[in-house]
Amino acid sequence: PCTACGEIFQKPHLLEAHQTLKHAVSDLPGSDPGHNIVQIIFKSGWPESKPFPTITRILKIHNSPKILSKFEEYREAVKSKAARHGAHTRRRDERCIADGNEPMRFHCSTFLCDLGHNGDSAICSQQFCNICGIIKSGFSPKLDGIATLSTSWRAHVAIPEDIEREFRFMNVKRAMLVCRVIAGRVGSDSDEVEKEDGGFDSVMASGESGVYTRLDEEELLVFNPRAVLPCFVIVYSVFCTFLGFYCSKR
Repeated sequence: PCTACGEIFQKPHLLEAHQTLKHAVSDLPGSDPGHNIVQIIFKSGWPESKPFPTITRILKIHNSPKILSKFEEYREAVKSKAARHGAHTRRRDERCIADGNEPMRFHCSTFLCDLGHNGDSAICSQQFCNICGIIKSGFSPKLDGIATLSTSWRAHVAIPEDIEREFRFMNVKRAMLVCRVIAGRVGSDSDEVEKEDGGFDSVMASGESGVYTRLDEEELLVFNPRAVLPCFVIVYSVFCTFLGFYCSKR
């Protein structure tokens, strides 16, 4: 039986598919201590000089066991590689060996459905609903890298301001993903970084090179999609007075 709704399934994989689609998210109410924490994290990086975001709802993502296991397996691989690298070069990266060098980062994307509206816990199957696609299957391995940002503001401006207006006919909206990220060994854009060379697991768009690069600066491009685990979805709106419309509809 499904622990959320009680529906009975004959095989475990059918139950897992049901839970992945029908119980993918849950509303994080204001009474939950986690709600305030996520809200503070989201708003802390927003410049006072810019239109301030209004949060419509915060959703907790219930990642499937398959996605969770891939994330943890990747962490173990990064830790093992860091340990081997440290032993070889006599320059140990303690953070990589301890937890894979894991920060919390932001990724902004778009969605087309009414995700989480009125307590609905299901995700849709529309082809261009990016947020639901990420929740269901993780980030696409076809990407050259997954862009994660240090603040919600940086992630917000990474998407064109007029995307909602341009694709209004598709009901395009934006939402913010709060993600756990296995950064691993971090290079910088000044390094000759290749995904296949095994030297770096991610690259920082600006900052000093090497494994001790600060992760609170600019954009972190993560090479492996298994390294990014979305934990919360923040549906929000920003009123752009200079354009006279909402940058993100509710």
